[in-house]
Amino acid sequence: MALWSRLSGFRGQQLHEAARNGEIVRGTWLRATIHLVSADDYVAFRTRLQPVIDRELTATRWRSIGDGFDEARAEQLARALLERAPMSAQALGEALQVHFPKADRSALGHWVRTRVPLAMVPGDERWGWSRPPRFVPADRWLQRPLEMSDLDTLLLQGIAAIGPVTAGDLRMWSGLPGIAARLEALRPRLKVFLLEDGRELFDLPDAPRPRADTPAPVRFLPEFDNVLLSHEDRSRIVPAAHARRFNQTANGRRPRAVLVDGFARAGWTWTRERNQATLQLQPYERFDAATRDALEAEALALLHFLEPDAATHRVRTHAISGART
Repeated sequence: MALWSRLSGFRGQQLHEAARNGEIVRGTWLRATIHLVSADDYVAFRTRLQPVIDRELTATRWRSIGDGFDEARAEQLARALLERAPMSAQALGEALQVHFPKADRSALGHWVRTRVPLAMVPGDERWGWSRPPRFVPADRWLQRPLEMSDLDTLLLQGIAAIGPVTAGDLRMWSGLPGIAARLEALRPRLKVFLLEDGRELFDLPDAPRPRADTPAPVRFLPEFDNVLLSHEDRSRIVPAAHARRFNQTANGRRPRAVLVDGFARAGWTWTRERNQATLQLQPYERFDAATRDALEAEALALLHFLEPDAATHRVRTHAISGART
């Protein structure tokens, strides 16, 4: 969905083919969460991100593994199991529990997912990967060893992806410490802007910077989109009047956002009942007729992408709830 909203003519099959060909990898990445990244970036930066990913091994998880746990032996056993066939984390935990009977099997599976760089194996499922996901060691999947690229190279990648950025934005994006000091060292290579509140924004010198009056088309974002997760200051994309709507809930989820003129001003969901697909649009403001038409057209196009085999596609617009006119 994220790619469809950003690329003209994108087809989901293109992503699946790139995954099967080893051009992209799905695995644990920035902020210790699951990402789709290019194989080159995974090889270059996965080891650099390991300290962030290690934070997933909380004290509770370690206690569940128990005394007598040998990390080196556990990794060797896990890799041997995964050499035979892809496995889910649950299946890995069950297999390792034979060798570490005092450990909780769920904690063992979580340990392998955290400490061993793994790639999710793509399949023929509708969205490209099975549920639960099955893993293999990433170096085996990609047929090359992982590297340790420097932090500056990673930060320049981040600026290219989400810039212009503050130091806090890059820290939010990567989860890594020491960002401000590295940005200061990179200053001669960057374009620096001063915000009205005195903060600095850093960008690549040749990055695209459209004019302020450039139209920003309606765009539908999926759940967990990078735009909403990777900035410390979301006020540049989420209006203050709607900030609460896009806060993270207790289970870590956020509403899907609709961008109108570059700002999150509506939410959306979709359902499928038999052969009828429905996209529910929830405006948080009142829009003029031209904007309403653009929202409906984009919503219908997205619904055809999400549910191509449905016989009927329809868009329902809910009444505005608590919106400011």
